[in-house]
Amino acid sequence: MFIKKFFFALSLCAVAVLQACNTTQNYDGLKDGDLLFIVGKSKSELTNAIKESTSEKDDVPFSHVGIVKFEDKDVYVIEATPSEGIIQTLLYEFMQKAEKRKGKPLVAVGRVKPEYQYIVPLAVEKAGDQLGRPYDYAYEEGNDAYYCTELVRFSYLDSLRNPIFPAVAMTFKNKETGETEEYWKKHFAGLQLEIPEGKPGTNPVEMSKSPVIDIVHKYY
Repeated sequence: MFIKKFFFALSLCAVAVLQACNTTQNYDGLKDGDLLFIVGKSKSELTNAIKESTSEKDDVPFSHVGIVKFEDKDVYVIEATPSEGIIQTLLYEFMQKAEKRKGKPLVAVGRVKPEYQYIVPLAVEKAGDQLGRPYDYAYEEGNDAYYCTELVRFSYLDSLRNPIFPAVAMTFKNKETGETEEYWKKHFAGLQLEIPEGKPGTNPVEMSKSPVIDIVHKYY
């Protein structure tokens, strides 16, 4: 009986440690509305395709971004995921999605510059209002579905309700070869859509270099 109680107490301690990891204790300096740019673990064809078509040779191949949200004593990340659509994820769980370099997660913290800080509360609220919406597999603006940077782009609006992150011309071509990635050919063929090459959109690499944010911290 004593041994069972001991291991039960030990398991409770482990849970407490994991919960502590989700608070600001291990992520000092994070603020509401910060953007977490992440190099996702290369387990899916989609993640690899995003990296190959959006990253130059010297870029950190960010493949995903989420929005930090503080709620009560917890820290969450609002994100658009292919598997679940728009969801709210515990910060600790979000960090586990990152590839690691020398044991450290490949995650960078972007923060909108001081002149745009006034929009942060509404941006976080607007992103939260999208919870439950589907992922935008068509990568098309204005269809009530969102991919990760599209969610950010249409949440961070200035006083005139215009996105502070401008659209860029999307490309689905491998940055090294200049050829359209086979994944994207199959992806859009399955949707019976043309590849939206050159259409307005966003991607994590370009957004991480935007002049409207500062990269205030890197975990790697």
